Amino acid sequence: MAYISCVLQGLAITWEPLAIMFLVTYAVYNIDRKADEEEDSINHSERFMFTSKYSKFLFVSSVMAYLLAFVIAGFYGWEAVVVTSIPLVSGLLYSFAWLPKGFRYRRLKEIPSVKNLVIAFAWAFTPGLLPALIYDVQYSIGVLIALCYFFLLVFINTVVFDMRDIEGDSLSGIDTIPVLMGAEKTRMMLIALTIIFGVGMLFFGVSSLSIPALVVLVVGIFYALTYVLFSDRIGQTNAICDVMADGQFIILGCVLLAFTLTIGA
Repeated sequence: MAYISCVLQGLAITWEPLAIMFLVTYAVYNIDRKADEEEDSINHSERFMFTSKYSKFLFVSSVMAYLLAFVIAGFYGWEAVVVTSIPLVSGLLYSFAWLPKGFRYRRLKEIPSVKNLVIAFAWAFTPGLLPALIYDVQYSIGVLIALCYFFLLVFINTVVFDMRDIEGDSLSGIDTIPVLMGAEKTRMMLIALTIIFGVGMLFFGVSSLSIPALVVLVVGIFYALTYVLFSDRIGQTNAICDVMADGQFIILGCVLLAFTLTIGA
């Protein structure tokens, strides 16, 4: 994501945003696993066994990873530190029960659509804003496009996972977007959002983005449309979620790297 963000903003690739995003991702996902131990013990027993066995190491290394991310960001000012903290703060608010006991929901992740928006916000703003802060340059149209691009793809990612779990969530009384709208209407909504966001990003970016940036933008839009369209293939859902959806930025980053190396950009 950091690599793609630098390309979208026309900035050179340096190690700082890449390192910060790696450390932040490692830390936040391990912290989230800690918060989900009860659910994982039922739904993901193998993962629960692993995280339980190495719980101390994972917790300590996650804390150290985030501290190191803050140290790196600190060299570029308080704004970079604040942006680096977004996934941590969002993750804590998302995963742990802090809402009033009288409220229907105790965690943000239990509230339909709110959990999807919180995740998309956290994983869009940090990689989207960090490169400009590290380079100390003014925000450009590339920053806005990066934010929209990441927000769209992460939001789709979370909803597709909810579509995979629609049967179990429905039986458990968990109100996700697919449970409330139904799988087919949810799929149509995602397709519409992808097209609307995609056309908007291309409209504003076609005159200001580089060729590699436009390529990763177009490929990302069609990529998202592809796995949304195939999300109704029940037998392939795990592969669609775990490989296509969760691995989308690795795949898109590799496509971008291959393209830039091919044209010598």
